[in-house]
Amino acid sequence: MNLKEICRQACHERNACKSGYEALLATENIGQLLQVWRDNWQDIFSSKFADVMVKNITKIYATSKAEFNAADVYVNEPSERGLVIISGAEEPIMVGGTARAYIFSPATVTAIDNAQVYCRTAGSTIILRGHSHGGIDNVETHVEVREFASANGSMDCETWQAAEVSITYGKLKDNGHRRIIASGGAIVYSNAIKGIELSGEAVQHSLEIKSEE
Repeated sequence: MNLKEICRQACHERNACKSGYEALLATENIGQLLQVWRDNWQDIFSSKFADVMVKNITKIYATSKAEFNAADVYVNEPSERGLVIISGAEEPIMVGGTARAYIFSPATVTAIDNAQVYCRTAGSTIILRGHSHGGIDNVETHVEVREFASANGSMDCETWQAAEVSITYGKLKDNGHRRIIASGGAIVYSNAIKGIELSGEAVQHSLEIKSEE
């Protein structure tokens, strides 16, 4: 099965919009098809299309790697640019530069520089360093935000240095921050009195510091 057929089947299962489907059918090579992806990526990532597509994409990546990379699309590989799709990765992955990584199955991902990581599945560990950013939508994803990195969404989070986090649901352990914005049902564990904003049902509890014996 080639990539176009995989995407065509995914469009049928998802009931994709007419314009996107017609753009897909008009493609003549992987480069053109991947450009259709990039033009519609935010919609693809948040829909069933991605779930269907990603199940099959790793099967053809090895034989089509050059064409994928020419379109700045990478699968289960470190990169400093382009779109990084993470599905079934067996080793930790690091992204840097201006890369944007999207996690579809449990993985360990470190982002540095100005890279971005997005995840809506449970079981991953995401480490954000430098000025990187994470968009997380699962309280069973563990996120470490360090240095000047930032994150937003629902997550199990821990902060250090000048981290900035906007958390809507889940728990946050504060070891240092620039700003924490908590809303929804988020729980913040921190002894700080500055730089923390609470709204909705969000609450702050003291962070117990264990003494060394």
